Order: sequence, then structure tokens, then C-alpha cells
Amino acid sequence: LIHKPDAPQSLILAGHIAPPQGVENNIAIDTMNNALGGQFTARVNMNLREDKGWAYGAYTFLWDARGQRPWMAYAPVQTDRTVDSINELTREFGDFLGDRPATQDELDRNVKNSVRSLPGQYETANAVLNTLLENNRFGRPDDYAMNLKGKYESLTTDKLHEAATEVMKPDKLTWLIVGDLDKIEKPIRDLGLGEVVVIEAQ
Repeated sequence: LIHKPDAPQSLILAGHIAPPQGVENNIAIDTMNNALGGQFTARVNMNLREDKGWAYGAYTFLWDARGQRPWMAYAPVQTDRTVDSINELTREFGDFLGDRPATQDELDRNVKNSVRSLPGQYETANAVLNTLLENNRFGRPDDYAMNLKGKYESLTTDKLHEAATEVMKPDKLTWLIVGDLDKIEKPIRDLGLGEVVVIEAQ
């Protein structure tokens, strides 16, 4: 917990290590994350922002990295809804791994979005050069971009569930929460997420 007196909202971050970007099922991992929290219409944002109005935006994301990389959740929320938001994030993660895995509709929507954005990603010489550099960085073949459409369209909900099971470990998350601890510290401690360390903002 990081103490920021009189903060008008709390910033919730949670994360753990995920597989490197160069793994064989990286397309499935990215698409799984997009369905859960990587897009505006993903579950996390539709819950905390669109349904409940507790956050201006809430997401999950993966950073690019050749080695292990962070998988993280990000949610700046109303101070008085800090604990409620943590509970909702935890529930969403559990549902996604459990009895509410990615649906066919979520898969179709994300595949269409990814495929339709491909031409714009490679329309300049600089973009092509960066793709070649990324191929080298992540150990990909030089025809990686040429095969992306087929890779996206071959995805299934089972592959997304396998990716979620591989990547998401809710019980291993490290939570970092910035806010007015006079208002949020005790209820967060009562959640029993793990050992609590308090850090001053400076």
C-alpha cells in the first residue's frame, strides 16, 4: 500500500510473471487477455466502468518482453469503492478461469478486431522494419506477419481457456494500491490478500 493523503481515488495494480512473448501460443495468450481486460469492451472495463461506474477505465495487459513479462491489472477507482473493486477483479479472474470462460462471441469479436487491424500495422516501410526487428528479438520466422491472419482465425475458445489457465494465477498476484490509507487501509487488510507493506508516497 502506498499512502497518498486526500487522494480522490485509489489506483489498483495487480500482477505476476507471465510467459515470454516468443512462446508458441502467444496469439492465444494475447487474445485471451483482450477478452478479459485488454479492450474497452472487455469484461473488466465493462464491469467497473460501464456497469458500476466506479472507474474511468480498467484493464489487464501484457508488456512486450523476450523473457518473462508482467501480466497486470490496472484500475483507478473511487476511493469508497476500492475494496469492492478488488473483489470484482478477483471475481472476474475466477469466473474467467472457472465457469465463465471466454465465449465464442468474445473470441469472434477479438479475432475480427485483430485481423482487420493488420493492414494498418504494416503499411509503412518503418513498420515493416520494426516487424523484422521484433521477429529477431522474439525468435520468430521472417514470415510471421504473413501468417498472422491464419493464426488468429484458427483460435478456439478451448485454446483461450488453455492460455488463461497457463497465464492467470490469481492466488499469486502481488497487489499495489495507491490511495488515502486513512480511508482504505483497514478494509484492504481485512481482505486477507497477503502480507501488507505500507510505503510513503515520497
